[in-house]
Formats: sequence, structure tokens, C-alpha cells
Amino acid sequence: MRILRNPEKINNDITYGIIESGEGSKKLSSDFRYVFEDRLKLGDAVCFDTVGAVSGESGSEYDMYICCAYDHEDAVRSLSAKGFVYGKDFLFAEDFFCLLDDWKNSEIAYKAHSGDLIGCLKAIMFGYAAKHGIVLPEDPHRDILTEKHLPANNSHAVQRFFHALYMIPALIEAFPRIFANRKDYGDYDHICFYSVSDAVKFRNDHTELAYKVITVEELKAHTMASLYMKAVYSDRRQNSCSCDVPFNTLWIGRNGTTRLCDCPDFLDISLGNIGVTGTSEVWNSTLAKIIRLSVINNTYTFCSRNLCGKLSGDKEQTLLLERRAVSEYDHPLNINVANDYVCNLHCPSCRKCIHAKNDENEETEIRCCIDSLFESGWLEKADKLLVGGGGEAFLSGNYKRVIYGGSEKRNSITIMTNGTLFTEEEWEKLQGKYESISFMVSVDAAGKETYEKVRCGGSFERLMKNMDFLSELRRLNKVDSVKVIMIVQKANYTEIPAFIRWAKDKGFDGVSLSHIRNWGTYDDRDFYENVSMFDMSGNMKPELAEVLADPVCMDPMVNTSWKAQ
Repeated sequence: MRILRNPEKINNDITYGIIESGEGSKKLSSDFRYVFEDRLKLGDAVCFDTVGAVSGESGSEYDMYICCAYDHEDAVRSLSAKGFVYGKDFLFAEDFFCLLDDWKNSEIAYKAHSGDLIGCLKAIMFGYAAKHGIVLPEDPHRDILTEKHLPANNSHAVQRFFHALYMIPALIEAFPRIFANRKDYGDYDHICFYSVSDAVKFRNDHTELAYKVITVEELKAHTMASLYMKAVYSDRRQNSCSCDVPFNTLWIGRNGTTRLCDCPDFLDISLGNIGVTGTSEVWNSTLAKIIRLSVINNTYTFCSRNLCGKLSGDKEQTLLLERRAVSEYDHPLNINVANDYVCNLHCPSCRKCIHAKNDENEETEIRCCIDSLFESGWLEKADKLLVGGGGEAFLSGNYKRVIYGGSEKRNSITIMTNGTLFTEEEWEKLQGKYESISFMVSVDAAGKETYEKVRCGGSFERLMKNMDFLSELRRLNKVDSVKVIMIVQKANYTEIPAFIRWAKDKGFDGVSLSHIRNWGTYDDRDFYENVSMFDMSGNMKPELAEVLADPVCMDPMVNTSWKAQ
């Protein structure tokens, strides 16, 4: 039935009335208005029962209507009975979603990571899939975005087969562009790189073409926004969570990729790369607005209901909740800088080997990302800066540049650290640069033997000395808050009560207990059998529940990443 395939067929010169048809249509019309209010001229929303005859027959003020309905067939039957013709008098809201795919019809030149054929093929494959609205088998959001393009069988063999099918037309369409001569770049709307470092280098070497440079990651986000919109628009799952993090928080990870959440595992959708694209363009992007819509309408479509403690344990419902009122800002109030992987430890929960130094490409990507942050002025505007996720804050020169940089006194900083390198010398450089200074220290153990198992490469004696110094700073109120973290796993869960008592004795403000997640350092079977204290369904193992029955675990200073079971 759909007649609209391309955005150029949509008339932007007229004002559209909105028809709400059927149960839940008020939610749909509000969703549509929130995302499209700056793209279309939208009139009032009216209930189907109050809609008059077709424009021209009774002097309707609108030449065309947009129908918002879960049941399209029923809406067509009802509107047809009133003389409305689909495509002439009304369209469905979904017909306009193609407007959100900003780069769908662009001419794109694909450039691979320097001489890397695999990277080149991945760039072509993802670029082609994004432009044509295809969700690849390996896309982590395939179940959310679509149910039409993939077979029910998710076996590895079937995925690889469909992968190959997608590659054939992709190669035919894009292969000639891989070897495009430099003189031809001006003929393309965008120049797409698989490698962020190559994108940065090209942009620096060709300043006149810098505005055309994008990464595959961004291409995917900008050309598949319609699928994300469809997912949140049609979603009926409701959760009474009161989270508003996507409206005030920007997480910046490796290579400069961004998320609208404190933790990328909780909301794993990239908005783009601030090392390549401007900070404001990322923060105010179409995809950012769609993600925020999932908060306003209480669907939390893209959030992990298993990992996020704000969502897990809450009963989902299909009864639509009242929409939430939230404040929106032109810049993030909370900035979480987690884009450097270097660390002096190599904990099994995080990595398989030590990564104490970045290579040239990694340094290029990180520096460019931080340059962009400084240029934006956001580090001074932010209410709260959090630095150190993913690596060690006091080893990384990039993190130190963020922490100690800038001439103006900033509002607040929380430093995530393993504590082994935080010394009096570091404190001397830090004090006075912020109105408020807090620490989150990953310790993971209450004793030396366990510590050396779970925090490989660390010195327990050195850590305890530094924690004593931090305890004294807290006692003197030179530090506003100190929280200690334990990544709960089979190797350390029995020490939870002792860990909490140690934190209380030191005068720290909080204890964070987080269940370990598999970041690719374990195979799944080994992880759930021998590492995690939760099974594959997220249920707590009885041994952990028994330890948590200790009264000290009920102390208000204790926070867990899971809800009580």
C-alpha cells in the first residue's frame, strides 16, 4: 500500500493535520510531533471520530492529514468510509520516516583503513546496508530494528550466508569508489572511512574537504534513523523508570565514539564520532532525538533491561503511561571521558593482556577527540566531568590533559582510578582546579591474595597506602566524595562484607557492587559457570544471595547494579 519511497515526494509547503486513530494513537501522534516538529508544518491533532469529510468537500483547513495508528488496516477502512483516499488525502506517520535518513541518497566514496582489504570490505558492507535499510546479521540491534530482513534461524552458518548475499550488490555498487582518485572527491557528498585515524588524517590534509569526511559508524547512524524511529514509535513496552540520563549525559569512548548514557552497555547505540564530526552535530543529531523520545514516552526501547539497574526487575506493561516532562539542553551537563584504554593493570575482567601504551593511530584518534572537547567549551560548561573509564586516569597523558587542562576553574570532577598511581604529587596538581573533586576507586577485593588474582599487576600494599592518603583527604573535606567499587565475581564475592566494613572504617562515602560482564575475555560457558555470580537469565546464584544476607550489606552506603531479588 505504501506509495512514498523517497523524501523528495513529500510536500514541505503545506500544513498537515494529524489524525489519531485507535487505542494508543495519542502516544503515536505525540511521538511523531516530537521528532518532526522542526521538519514539517504540523497542525492540531484530532481524534478520528471528529474528523470531517475530505478537504474541498467541506472546507477542511488541511490539504492532507497524517494518520497515527497502530492498526493501519483498520484506519484505512475507517477513513475510506469518510471519503479519505490514502496517498491523496492522508498518509501514515511512517511514510515520513524516510526524512530522517539524512544521507540515504548521498553519493559516497568509501575509503578503507590504509591498505587493509578487510577494513575496506567492512566499510563497503556496512555502508551499503545502511543506505538500503538492511540490518546485517551481526548488527547488535537487529532484533530491535527489524524482523523482516533476517531469518528466524540465527545460527552462525545462516548469518554468514546472508552476509555473503549482502556483499554481492554492495561490491557492485561501491567497489569502483574505493579507488576514486583524489581529484574525484569533490564529486561526492561524503567521503566515508572505516578507520577513524585515517578519517582524521585525511581531514587534516584536505581541509577544503573536511566537511565531507565521515566514518562508517556515523554513516550507519545517519542512514538508518528511520528504522530506529520505527522501533520506538511502534513500541508498546512501558517501564516506570524515571531516568533522564540521555538528556544530560554524553559518554565518549574509544576512538571518540559517543553514547547518551553513563554506561555503553546499558544503551549501546553510537551517535557518531566527535573526533570526526562536530560535538554539537552529535549531541543534537536526529538519532539523539529518537533515543530521547524513548525516555519521554517511557518505552526505553534501546536500553538494556537486563544490565541497567534502573530498569531490571521492573515489570513491563503495555498500558501506556503518561509522557514524562524533561529538560533539554544545548550541551551535556555530564561528560564521561572514557576514550583511552591504557592501564598499568591487566585485570581478567577487562582485558587479556596489558595495554600500557597506545600506538600512533590510537593516539591520533584520542587527541583529536579531546581537541574537539576543548574547542567546544563543554569541559567548562559541564556541571560534572567524569574521567577514567576504560583505562587508568593517572597513567594516561590524554586523561591528565583533560583533568588538569583549561585555565578556568571547573565545576565538578569525578576521577575513576584503580588507585595505584594516585599520589600526593598528583593531588598537588589537582587541588584548586575544581569546585568539587570526587573519586571512584576500583578495588575489587578486601585482602591481598584475592586482590592479586583479580587486579593483575597491582600492588596491594601500594594501593592501601594511597587509599589511606585518600581517606585523610576525605576526612579533611578536601575531597567531596570517595566511592569504592567491587566488580562482583566468583573470585571475590565472599569478601563483600569485609570490603564494606573496610570502606566504612576508612570513612568513604559509598560502596558500589557491580556484577561482572563479559567484555570478550571469557567464552560464554566458562563465564557463566566459573566467573559470574548470575546465570544467563540474570538470576543471582544462591551463594551470592547467602553472602548478601549479612546485615552490613544492607547499609545505605551500598549500591548495587542489580535490584534486590
